[in-house]
Amino acid sequence: MDPATCEHAPATIANPSGDVCEECGSAVNLRLCAACGHVGCCESQAGHGRAHALGANHPVILQMPVGSGFTWCYAESRYV
Repeated sequence: MDPATCEHAPATIANPSGDVCEECGSAVNLRLCAACGHVGCCESQAGHGRAHALGANHPVILQMPVGSGFTWCYAESRYV
């Protein structure tokens, strides 16, 4: 991810807090908070990744495992 493409993206990506959703324990379709490393499940499950991003004002998430998929900015409602 190039942080220059999104003003909300941190300069470095935080390390994941683990390999399951911190709230529900799901191990599939996980999202990583780029700012703090929170791991949450996707919106098609309980949406803990999105809830964290919006509640903590950390709008940029990455699909896990990192490097295998997309990066999304909730503030800009677009892929980064």
